[in-house]
Amino acid sequence: MKQTEKTLNPREIRHKLGLNQQEFWGRIGVTQSGGSRYESGRAMPKPVQELLRLVHVDQIDVRKITRGDFQVISYLKSSDPGLYKRLRQEASSGNGGSGGHRRSRHR
Repeated sequence: MKQTEKTLNPREIRHKLGLNQQEFWGRIGVTQSGGSRYESGRAMPKPVQELLRLVHVDQIDVRKITRGDFQVISYLKSSDPGLYKRLRQEASSGNGGSGGHRRSRHR
């Protein structure tokens, strides 16, 4: 069993967030009755697991993500991997957008 499968207990996550089944499952496009079955042990399809993780664990509002966002990320990763890595590190450490200045490059 993978670590993500072990840690994704939908009932525990839902209770921690203080949501009822309709609110919790509705945010990822699953009916309340379908969500209830998953909480009772029915196997959850991989796409549903990933949406649950993104929306309820990582707290990502997937309604705000666009194809353009992914295009920019892909472009940055391929054109300047060092900058991409640095930006990821800064964002994950909480420094993203909090007054940090881009260092100018001198050649």
